[in-house]
Amino acid sequence: MILPLLVAAWLAGLMLGFRWDVPPLPLLLLALATAPLIPLLRLLRRSWWPALLVTALLLGMFRATVADPQPPALLAPDLVEREGAPPQVTLRAANDGKDTREIVLQGRITGDPEATDRRIKFVLEVTGIDLGNTRQPVPVSPGRAPGKVLVYVEPPPSLVESGRAFPFFRHGDALTLRGDWQRPRPLEDFDYPAYLASQGISGTIWSREVEWLSEEGGLRWRGRIYDLRRRLATALGQSLPPPHSSLAQALLLGLREQLPDQVVQDFRSTGTSHLLAISGMHVGILMALALGAASFLVGRHRRAYLLLPLAAVWLYALVSGLSPSVTRAAIMGSVYLAALSLGRPRSAVPALALSAAVMTGFNPMLLFQISFQLSFAAVAGIILALPYQERLAGATAGAINPADMWALSWIRHLASWLVSALVISLAATLATLPLVAFHFQAIPVLGIPITILALPALPFVLVGSAAAALAGLAHPLLGEAIGWLAWAPLSYLLELVAWPPDGLARVLPVDWVGPPLVWGWYLTLGGLLLLSQRWGRLRQRSDGFGLPSSASAPDGVALLLLGLTAAAAVSGAALWTQLLAGHDGRLHIHFFNVGQGDSILVVTPQGRQALVDGGPGVESATRALGRALPLADRSLDLVAMTHIDADHVRGLPAALERYRVGTVLVGRVDRESPLFPQWQAALDQAGSEVLTLSAGYSLSLDQDVHLEVLNPPAPGQGRPSSDRNNDGLVLRLVHGDISVLLTADIEAEAERYLAAQGREIRSHVLKASHHGSKTSTTAGFLQRVAPAAAVISAGADNQYGHPHPEVMARLEAAVGASQVYQTALCGDIEFISDGRTLRVRTQRPSCQQPSSAGPGGG
Repeated sequence: MILPLLVAAWLAGLMLGFRWDVPPLPLLLLALATAPLIPLLRLLRRSWWPALLVTALLLGMFRATVADPQPPALLAPDLVEREGAPPQVTLRAANDGKDTREIVLQGRITGDPEATDRRIKFVLEVTGIDLGNTRQPVPVSPGRAPGKVLVYVEPPPSLVESGRAFPFFRHGDALTLRGDWQRPRPLEDFDYPAYLASQGISGTIWSREVEWLSEEGGLRWRGRIYDLRRRLATALGQSLPPPHSSLAQALLLGLREQLPDQVVQDFRSTGTSHLLAISGMHVGILMALALGAASFLVGRHRRAYLLLPLAAVWLYALVSGLSPSVTRAAIMGSVYLAALSLGRPRSAVPALALSAAVMTGFNPMLLFQISFQLSFAAVAGIILALPYQERLAGATAGAINPADMWALSWIRHLASWLVSALVISLAATLATLPLVAFHFQAIPVLGIPITILALPALPFVLVGSAAAALAGLAHPLLGEAIGWLAWAPLSYLLELVAWPPDGLARVLPVDWVGPPLVWGWYLTLGGLLLLSQRWGRLRQRSDGFGLPSSASAPDGVALLLLGLTAAAAVSGAALWTQLLAGHDGRLHIHFFNVGQGDSILVVTPQGRQALVDGGPGVESATRALGRALPLADRSLDLVAMTHIDADHVRGLPAALERYRVGTVLVGRVDRESPLFPQWQAALDQAGSEVLTLSAGYSLSLDQDVHLEVLNPPAPGQGRPSSDRNNDGLVLRLVHGDISVLLTADIEAEAERYLAAQGREIRSHVLKASHHGSKTSTTAGFLQRVAPAAAVISAGADNQYGHPHPEVMARLEAAVGASQVYQTALCGDIEFISDGRTLRVRTQRPSCQQPSSAGPGGG
């Protein structure tokens, strides 16, 4: 226990150093004066522990005093004029009191850029700054630590056209950008400013202009690691349907930006968000597999077999983003492997202590980071509970009749595993409970039971996801085939966290928890541990990662194989069910709830599939398709882009990447749009046939299902081109006696043009133009269409006020209030037709009563 006690003294010194304002030089001199007492006391055969602990304490205080607890600010810099030299900027911890300010920055991307729903996000390490009206940033003063900002930006056309893959930006890119600097604000109960400050980030930039300068900066080897991470994420996206793919990316690679908000909320509300954070559990599973593979390939008689798991652990840590929890787990794994090679006792406490000392030595501010506190406390709780876990698991297995029967043997191992999961979950929860209560003022009451039920699925999720990602790198079809191994456990996790009903109390408010209670909790737990066992070196058969001992390894491997077999059986049954289900012989039109945007799926009676628009987010269309299409279906016969506005086109590139697309339909495409380079790059990558259509075209989707093109006019005919909205692709879907009019974002000008033409535009269902904007769905156009039902695709509480009250009044007068369906209220809306009648089904039945309409009224 020497190392843990020294680390405890070091951490105490850090806390005192941050709390007390003591000059660093006296602390260093005191530490240097105390250190020689250690060998002197040993020579005198006196206790030298006090001197050693005091030295560690003083060194911790010294490290805290020389650390910069605040990130360098980008506002109110010191402008220093030097004779014969350009002006210099010193970034200092100050600001002018403004929350937002226009700024021009120059810097390099650090870390791995990620795609959010609307923009690309990355951290920029600033090398130049300008707060004035010029376009040329002046350099940061030499010798000063650079500041960091969190940037949200659209990639410039030059970068998209360079041939780079999405998200186009790379680690080390040098950029100049102009945008609005914003001071971060707390997000509900989450202290977002403190979280960014712990990473040295002073604020966020929403960039309006960006110029890509070069790609020579950064660490090349790290850039290659991030490229591999991105390729694995892409392979998972192609191998699994959403939201399974986004959950696999989060659990395997640490990429959580594409997780649907509802999934994140489910994990958060059930107190299982820690399962999404890659930690010692994930690293331990990987190391166990690597140890088994190395033992099989090399043999345990050669110590070199430990190099494979060591390399695997650190490669995984790098690929997953080197978060604090992953770094801690990688250090612990390395210490464990080193101890294993030396034949030393396999105690995980020294490894945990060493990881804490190393990480806080590099960055003392980690001590105040909530994620670091929670992950450290959880691992410590698990380690201290391991002796009890072994005894209880052994007692459980021994309580079952040890008859040498195969089935009974599996029951014993399963019971032992469940008891182990219970003890480990309870230990982690008890260790983190006061911190959760103190930081978030609430306790997730469902965390323990949900975690217990989720833990057995995690190994199969990680193994199946890794296999699917690697297979997807070889070929997408191979990835899809292997992906079914991960689909079953991923589905189990998604259903598990979404299972608790809304009326069930998930969170217990505890706003009365303060520091005294937190320290009292840990002191009480420590006292109970001291009373229940002799204080000494912790020894156990399994290490801190839950690895099986040599005696139990075959059973663990067999249990893993049994689980994989079960996952394959469940996935195979689901696959055959999907394949044999076929189609019901009816037309289905899905109006997806994608927020403030449009995305529509048409499925013909014979199973042909056409996607019209992709919604406002990168994953809007793929998530929606995952809800509507069979899990094994990874193809689209037709994709139509009505016009190149972000709320219609942003989700289409991901759909072109994830699905095999036959033909792409477009109308007039504005090549000056900033989104055009990304759209063209997605088309080039997909290799699909592209058809440019105008009014007068008609396509046969299926027997008795036709798609008529009503807008834009053919070149040189009718209304001249005016803007992207009025040039949008307007489609009329006809099946027997039933018709549906999809009007994109056309406004009054185009509506008047369509109403004046001799073509048939009467339709039973009208997709209201431009999300219910005041400039659309005019009275004359509505009279010509004469719909029986209307759909408005708009986001809840959107900033534009859609749908406009005047539009709602016109629609309700035309079709009746009960026949106006809004995606913001109803969720996904599905119309089903046999060619004679029309039925409506909504995701949220309470928004509208299910209704039916015959061919009359149109």
